[in-house]
Amino acid sequence: MSDNFLTRLGERLGTRGALAIGIPLGIAILAAGLYFYGGRTRAESLDSIYGKRSGRGATASVNGTRVLAEMFIKGGHKVRTLSRLSPGIHDRADVIVWIPDSFEPPDKQQREFLEGWLAKGRGRTLIYVGRDYDAAGEYYQKVAPLLKPGQAVTFKRFEAEAKADFDARRWEMPQDEYARWFTARRDGTRHVAKQLQGPWAAGIDSTKAEILIEGRLDPPLEADRKSKTDDPPLPQTVTPLLWSDQDGKGYQPEDAIVTRITDPAFGTGQVIVIANSSFVLNFPLINHEHRKLAGKLVEECAPGAKVAFIESQNGEPTVLDKEPEAATGGGLFDVAHVWPLNAIVIHLTLLGIIYCLAKAPIFGRARELPSEASADFGKHVTALGQLMARSKDRAYAEQRVQQYQQQGKRKSGKSHLKGA
Repeated sequence: MSDNFLTRLGERLGTRGALAIGIPLGIAILAAGLYFYGGRTRAESLDSIYGKRSGRGATASVNGTRVLAEMFIKGGHKVRTLSRLSPGIHDRADVIVWIPDSFEPPDKQQREFLEGWLAKGRGRTLIYVGRDYDAAGEYYQKVAPLLKPGQAVTFKRFEAEAKADFDARRWEMPQDEYARWFTARRDGTRHVAKQLQGPWAAGIDSTKAEILIEGRLDPPLEADRKSKTDDPPLPQTVTPLLWSDQDGKGYQPEDAIVTRITDPAFGTGQVIVIANSSFVLNFPLINHEHRKLAGKLVEECAPGAKVAFIESQNGEPTVLDKEPEAATGGGLFDVAHVWPLNAIVIHLTLLGIIYCLAKAPIFGRARELPSEASADFGKHVTALGQLMARSKDRAYAEQRVQQYQQQGKRKSGKSHLKGA
């Protein structure tokens, strides 16, 4: 969109057009602000956007990934956010962290793309985190005992609502589905893993960790392949890194919390599978033991790696065969979808409205009024007549006129009055 076009558009709109557009837009912005920032007094006041690290409502979300991303940055890595799988990712990322807001396992197309990405690099790492956790209910549960009785009751209700919403979504998780890197199983016994074992358990106080387990991402077994022709083969090596020995019988596949997957098809790369996000999201990372575990996750990556956080929902991310072309000549409001440009545009819009109101004339378009002579004696006579008319006393007015005529005689030459 050229500057000339914008200039012509501005000239055609003029002040009235600017006001016609600006005022409704300002009202809409104000209403949105009141709704999003001033009117949230119930459970929705808690930011709980899942699996994102930046943007409105995500940065401070109990389900966000900003803290984990900051841990990667402090570890010397460069972090970026992506929302699709395209060929450009081969040069942009050495590590992919995928924490999807979806209970469905990755489909065949997504798995094949990511395995190809692993093979085309050296020492690459894919971190996949299952969805079977939500921090909102846990947040309300922990905060309620710290409040006054009346507020605690309200937070207990919020807790029940959050857990009910999460339980309703859990039915999206398959009951039993083989997905090559793991086998997803929904119907497990909900418990807190207190007997942590494995290489990652070193230095972790299991009694203070609060890793919630219900659904599982079990290491795959040959028996899990229902279709020997359609289902992909098992990866060559599955190494448990962290598991919960609840029954004291040692490691069993159903106890796995974190596993490492390697295969010749991955080259020198690896896939780290985490059963759920109960120790990698913002709120769980308040726990010191969880931060230790997240630190071990960062240590699995090559030094100075380029890390890409993939943000996705059901059916995402989209897999593209080629890199999309950069948009040219886009719409005027395309920036409304890009953070932080959208926040900047909102403030510029408000300033524009204030400017239009400051420049707007009070009684319409300004025009030049005809100039008037300040030394016109006739105006004085007219004004005096109007003043005397306001007195509504005819005799008084005639008396004043006669007085003027008598005093108006010339002192030299003939009088103004006849016969004088």
